[in-house]
Amino acid sequence: MDSTGNPLRTTSFAASAGTHYAAEAAAEVYRAGGNAADAAVAAAAAVAVTEPLMSSIGGGGFALVRVPAGSADDAVRGDAPGGETGGAELIDYYDCMPGKGLPPSAFGAGGSPTTMILKYGAGVKSIVGAASCAVPGSLRGWELLLRRHGRLTLRQALAPAVRLARDGFRLCKTSGMWFEVAEEVLRLTDETRKNFYTDGRVYRTGEEVRFPELADTLEAVGEEGVDLLYRGELARRISAYILREGGIITEEDLATYEAIVREPLSFAYEDLTVHTNGPPSAGGPTLAQMMRVISGYDLTTLPDADYAKILAGAMKYALEDRGRAYSEIAENASVAERLTGDEYVSAQRARIFGSGSAFGSPHTSHLSCVDETGLAVSITASMGYGSGIVIPGTGIPMGNTLGEPELNPKGFHALNPGERLISSMSPTIVSSSGGDLVSLGSPGASRIPTAIMQTLVNVVDLGLPLEAAVDAPRLHVEGNLFAYEAGARKPDLSAYERILTYDEPSMFFGGVNAVRRTPEGTFEAAADPRRSGGVAFV
Repeated sequence: MDSTGNPLRTTSFAASAGTHYAAEAAAEVYRAGGNAADAAVAAAAAVAVTEPLMSSIGGGGFALVRVPAGSADDAVRGDAPGGETGGAELIDYYDCMPGKGLPPSAFGAGGSPTTMILKYGAGVKSIVGAASCAVPGSLRGWELLLRRHGRLTLRQALAPAVRLARDGFRLCKTSGMWFEVAEEVLRLTDETRKNFYTDGRVYRTGEEVRFPELADTLEAVGEEGVDLLYRGELARRISAYILREGGIITEEDLATYEAIVREPLSFAYEDLTVHTNGPPSAGGPTLAQMMRVISGYDLTTLPDADYAKILAGAMKYALEDRGRAYSEIAENASVAERLTGDEYVSAQRARIFGSGSAFGSPHTSHLSCVDETGLAVSITASMGYGSGIVIPGTGIPMGNTLGEPELNPKGFHALNPGERLISSMSPTIVSSSGGDLVSLGSPGASRIPTAIMQTLVNVVDLGLPLEAAVDAPRLHVEGNLFAYEAGARKPDLSAYERILTYDEPSMFFGGVNAVRRTPEGTFEAAADPRRSGGVAFV
């Protein structure tokens, strides 16, 4: 195993995840006879333990899977715009609106939902408490991923996470920072304080943390199956507590929740096929729109100012569209088709050289796995900013995605029960007919698609090794803001009202976790230095 991110010709598997514990969990399960799908579930569960404010079995996410041509799973193959063989599918296990069977008076938290200000940037207003909790999908998603693509049982895949929760781990830097950011939220209930406080304060970076009740929960789910949480004793406990605390998750909500297999959004970039998260999510279409716009230029020959102007313009206009156009879930597919079509892309290019809202929570985690067969899995998961709710006796932290205005453009509790929330998460896999395969993604709210785009440009257009591509200085443009890290290329900044300069790499610009199997069969893995991730090889 190597932790440098350099290719190792003797490896057969690579993983990159939000913590080094999660990357090592993936490698452990792969060595035990699993494949990239089994390893990805192991990593996702380990992240839910070791980055407990970034993802949880009380939250949800998306898993993008790319299967090699000729495999038993190749039935998922569709038309590949770049001409490569093999296919891809998207497993949507994101949160959905609860409240089935409840009267209208139960919605809206009586008009006074609990709001807190998180100590992030200039302060982030977030609705927390039980009323902010949506129906979680993580376990249903992991179950479906293993059933469709894995070799091992759920119990085997969860084993490393169970051990980490029971035996303990050292809190990583990124998680330690978020514990401080969410200090007030983590004080909301006695149960939450019991899990995240020690000696009257939140845990700090480097301190040992244990979640014995979460270990018991994960172990029980591994033994008895996911129905324990959706139809069994855990479902009853979750619903009863959430309803008692003013939330709206019913037993019917949990019993009827399903992970959904969707066709990913696929498009060509140079001679590659890019698969990403499609509608009703808005993140993948935003990435596709940006990459379609920049594909009209030879980026390798441009002066620094023009290079930066093109990337900045693609970001600015795509994020404007993202905040304006993707408000009606049922219409997102037609919106995405229009915004990524040739006519609209041409108009965007004209705007870039013809002239001049943050979305979603940074509490997100990404992991990527690829094995020697060419099976690749890219998972992005989230629990919002966290609700401050932990289900008593279970160790399960619940997300607050109903409390994020950006995820609920119609308003608080305005969706219909059972309706999926909107998302910016964009797990992405890029492949070529020659055997190149890159799995990547990022947390970071509106910076998710911009971080992925720049990493792909660095790999595909500029030919950088994966680690260098992830580490390279980034920029982000949104509205009248131009933010950049030292060393990033810049256009004329006079057109922007707000300039943010970062002297060092910052998690503001996301946290890309990426793996690659090269056409020669070697493996690369990179964990973004902007967050405390890790890589593993087998």
